Amino acid sequence: MENAMAADETAINEIIAEMDGIIGSGEPEEIGEITRGDLFDKTTEIKDDEGNSVWIPKDFGIDEDSATNQDEGIVITDEIGNEFVWVPVPDPSTMFETVEEPVTLSDGVTTTNKYSKLRVREEDKEYYTASIPGDDSGDKVREPDVLTDYDDNSSYIEELGYSDITDMAEDLVREYNEMARSIETYHGFYIGRYELSGTKESPTVKAGAVLTASSANMWYGLKKACQEVIKNNTEVKSTMIYGCQWDETMSWLKRTKFVGEEEKVDEDSRSWGNYQDSISPANVSGYGSPQDTGYSENWSANKIYDLAGNYRDWTQEANNTYVRVYRGGYYNDSGSLSPGSDRRSYGPFSTSSVYAARATLIISDTVS
Repeated sequence: MENAMAADETAINEIIAEMDGIIGSGEPEEIGEITRGDLFDKTTEIKDDEGNSVWIPKDFGIDEDSATNQDEGIVITDEIGNEFVWVPVPDPSTMFETVEEPVTLSDGVTTTNKYSKLRVREEDKEYYTASIPGDDSGDKVREPDVLTDYDDNSSYIEELGYSDITDMAEDLVREYNEMARSIETYHGFYIGRYELSGTKESPTVKAGAVLTASSANMWYGLKKACQEVIKNNTEVKSTMIYGCQWDETMSWLKRTKFVGEEEKVDEDSRSWGNYQDSISPANVSGYGSPQDTGYSENWSANKIYDLAGNYRDWTQEANNTYVRVYRGGYYNDSGSLSPGSDRRSYGPFSTSSVYAARATLIISDTVS
């Protein structure tokens, strides 16, 4: 009888062990154990090979080209091949200011209790001053906010489905708060691995021809295209990158890829971007002229392409009453004039082919 009971207990333990192997211990999977390309059916926490938490959104999986460490670039992809890279944010309070007394946006009506702590590089402080929503005089940069000179023009904002400038302001605040909550919840965000590509009707985040303001209908069309990259996903959405996210990405590059060489981000980026004076290996041609995003591995950092040079990437950051901020310079700049962290601005009405955009992801804060 004792032998039979022992045998039964052994069998039961074997079944339990087998089930544990199927179900798991409840601890996050390690990145090395995950099959590349398999899509997650819900937003899921994993661990990189240093034990850092990385969140993989619903309907995304680890890309074949992904690093296994977040400081080298965790790349995710969806079923149609859009690719994004995880930017860890150890301390979200470096990105956002939260106040008890709300500030009023430039529409004079809409208010917000949260806004960006923008980080203007030393070389740009002569031209730009980080400020708060509604402070639209002179050189002030801020987000979220509207531009009173253009965002009250129905022919512009109807691209985004807004009825008037206050409608736009309220939606900007709503989306901004979603973005901030996502970063505060998950301590990171996903940035497009490539500049926006594809077409206005079918925008993508893939290597290929860049979608520019000339075919996407100005800043407004590019913002709309960024929002259209991800559709029908209840746990994640896409939007145009914010200035505070660009700043955080530059900070991440300085403490990882360019540690000890921070000047390559803030002062001269020609060693890792497409500029007229790029420092490129002999087998890399085409610099100083517009190229497909993802054209050269030499123009990437932590798996992200074309943050420096190639095309001017517009952001959601507002400046004065009539311009939006773009970052990173473009192919006809020099790497020292417009390095990766460079901040410049132009009217959102432009249809010039030198203006492009970069999408980011907002993960729902209700799934963790």
